[in-house]
Amino acid sequence: MVGQHLELDITDVAFGGDGIGRVENFVVFVPFVLEGERVEVQIVEIKRRYATADLVRVISPSPHRAEPVCAYYRQCAGCQYQHVEYLHQLQLKHKQICDIFQRIGGIPNPPIGPVVGSPKQYGYRNKIVVHGPGQPGFWTMRGRAVIPIERCVIARDEINAKLAEPLAVGKHLTIRCNSAGDTWVFTESEEVIEEMVRGKALRVPLGSFFQVNREVIELALEYARAVFAASRCSTLVDAYCGVGLFALMLGDLAKHVYGIEEDATAIQAANENAARFGLTRYDFYAGKTERLLFYTLRQCNLDETCLILDPPRSGCGKPVLKTLRTLIPRKIIYVSCAPPMLARDIKELLASGYRLERVTPFDMFPQTAHCEAVAELHSA
Repeated sequence: MVGQHLELDITDVAFGGDGIGRVENFVVFVPFVLEGERVEVQIVEIKRRYATADLVRVISPSPHRAEPVCAYYRQCAGCQYQHVEYLHQLQLKHKQICDIFQRIGGIPNPPIGPVVGSPKQYGYRNKIVVHGPGQPGFWTMRGRAVIPIERCVIARDEINAKLAEPLAVGKHLTIRCNSAGDTWVFTESEEVIEEMVRGKALRVPLGSFFQVNREVIELALEYARAVFAASRCSTLVDAYCGVGLFALMLGDLAKHVYGIEEDATAIQAANENAARFGLTRYDFYAGKTERLLFYTLRQCNLDETCLILDPPRSGCGKPVLKTLRTLIPRKIIYVSCAPPMLARDIKELLASGYRLERVTPFDMFPQTAHCEAVAELHSA
């Protein structure tokens, strides 16, 4: 019954951050708890197969429980794991990704390595989006209201300095800073900024996608460079390439580089960056990967081609997976911020004849339930 108070033993923490308890085999999802804890909860919603509940108090705490550092924690929807020691956050995410690959990917013993931790556990985000009207705020846990905020502990100091200024927010407002500490506040913008990545000044349209944790993306880039170098491929195809981050940072190892991205302003920046970095054999195409990947791969010697897939959270479009059933590059490096979609797509790639060599998770988003993962596949 909604409103009822119960005591539950938490047996696991699901991907997304909610703990799992049971009442006579009926699942109850509870946020801000840890496996092994006994807690008091209040039921807030009942569905046919499960219920959701709010945490009232922790009766028996886990030894991995930590004290949250944010005043808005458990109200703001941004973070789910501030109550968890950081090492245990990494262990939780590893287990969750293994479970996802078994359940969604159908892989009994997935080759998933330890989660690569973030050098910064707080103060790492180079971009936040705040909501209004009026004082800037974040969505509450159940997304029904906006809670005003004065400081976000996972955002960089430069962003918090802007938050401390008087800001009038309409529907939403983006605050973004680069590695040099320059800060912008905008709703829409065509301005181009510079980001330092691996010692190179990368020009990025202010409104285009760029990873929020610069320290971790550098670790992921170094990893991808090692994988590409070991593949002995001479051609690199970067699909869903954005401003061409992977193509540009791995391009010196390739004889020819291709990039595909539907954001035309990002492609313009990719071309300008390639020229500035001294790449001479490259082609960046503006358009959907679903439409252009087939024609791009047709230009390549597939036995010498490495394909990078870095799709949005929804994963690869069906035309992409269809293309990869017939045009089979030697190596695929699949970068994903959504492990369930990654496991879904890899299941189809395995059915098309690819071999999964390993998956390496990167903790791009400490204190949250999100995680980046890089999968390596090889043609059979």
